[in-house]
Amino acid sequence: MFDTRVRSLPRLALAASALALAGAGASAQEQQSSALVDELLACRAIASDTDRLACMDRTSAALDTAMSAGELTVLERARAAAAERSTFGTAVAGAGRMFGSLFAGSSALPAEQAYDDGAVAVRTESGDIQALLGVPVRAIRTDPLGKLVVTLADGQVWRQTDARRIPVPRNTEGLTVEIERGAMSSHFMRLSTHPVRFRAARD
Repeated sequence: MFDTRVRSLPRLALAASALALAGAGASAQEQQSSALVDELLACRAIASDTDRLACMDRTSAALDTAMSAGELTVLERARAAAAERSTFGTAVAGAGRMFGSLFAGSSALPAEQAYDDGAVAVRTESGDIQALLGVPVRAIRTDPLGKLVVTLADGQVWRQTDARRIPVPRNTEGLTVEIERGAMSSHFMRLSTHPVRFRAARD
C-alpha cells in the first residue's frame, strides 16, 4: 500500500534545503543523515513513476527513522533565522558555523533581513549576523557601578562592560539599540538616543 508519508515529500524536499546539522565535527551518523537528504532529492530525477515513488518511499522512511532518532533536524529558514537571532551574543559552540552554513550563498536571505518587531539583521558574506539594528528595548537601568543593563523586548539582557558614561534616557518609549559583533567575541551596543557606542555582553 502507498505510504502516506510520500504525499508530504514535496514539502519535505523543499525543507531539506534548510537542513541544519553540526559543523565540521559532525558525527558519522549525521553525515549519513545528510546523505539521505541528497538521496531523497536525487529521487526526483528518476523518469519512471514507479521507480521514482519507490525511491522516495524508501528514502523518506529512512529520513523518518533518522529524525525520530534525533540524528537529523529539518528547519524552515524563518525558524532558523529566529533561532540564530536568539543565540546572537552568546557563546554557543558552533552556532555561527551552523547557521552560517545554512544561509551562506543563499538567495532566500538578503544581506539585510527584517524581523517582525522592526529589528534588522545585517549579515556577512559567510551568512553570519554581523549586527542587529533597531532592536526594541523593554527596559533600561544602571547597576550599582553605573553601568547600563538593557533588557530587550524579546527578554535578552545585555550589560555594559566598559567604563563609558552613557545617560539613561528618561523616556524609553520607542527606544531601540544597535548591537554589532566585534573582535574576539566582543560586542558593541548603541542606544538610539545617544551617538556613542559601548561594549556590552549578554547576561
